[in-house]
Amino acid sequence: MIDHGREVKAGQVEALIRPDWSRGWLGFPLRRVRRRLERMPWVARASLERVFPDTLVVTIFAQRPIARFSQRGLVNREGVLFYRGPLPARFATLPEIKGPLGSLRALVQTDLAFEHVLGAGGFAIQTLTEDRRGGYRVQLSSGLSLRLGQVRKRALHRLARFLNVVRPALGEKLHAAAYVDLRYVRGFAVGWRPSPVAPLHLQTRMPHG
Repeated sequence: MIDHGREVKAGQVEALIRPDWSRGWLGFPLRRVRRRLERMPWVARASLERVFPDTLVVTIFAQRPIARFSQRGLVNREGVLFYRGPLPARFATLPEIKGPLGSLRALVQTDLAFEHVLGAGGFAIQTLTEDRRGGYRVQLSSGLSLRLGQVRKRALHRLARFLNVVRPALGEKLHAAAYVDLRYVRGFAVGWRPSPVAPLHLQTRMPHG
């Protein structure tokens, strides 16, 4: 067996195959077992091959998660929620996608399109959210939130405007922004982070009497 993923264990695969191995090398049902393997969690694709005289080569191609989905599980590039349940700790830092389950495939494609635009500008997406009205909001890894509105194509134009207009206009002040609202036809709005409060130093004196 060739294992292409940490989450797929050789012992699990062997346990699934062993009951049919009693049929012998020639009688082993390759297609049926392959379909059974591909229903296992974390298995994207399986390949089985007979090698003369008595060997069966099993190749497992594991799922590759690209994002978490609303704390429910993990999704791949095709927009498939292939894993549900508590997340392994090593995936806790993956970007998160939030929105209706029925829109998941479209949301993943939107996320990839947004990442392509923002990545060219040196930004990374931490969270992509689609609200109940279909509006998009992106939170960057820096903590800055971008309000993009509805319709993916329009949102992509607004991301380009953020890179080409907003960032140069704000310069260093961009680090102090909590959000940028790009839903305006002309211009944009900025919400600022609270200014840090200077510490208060008190000096207490006890009178001598």
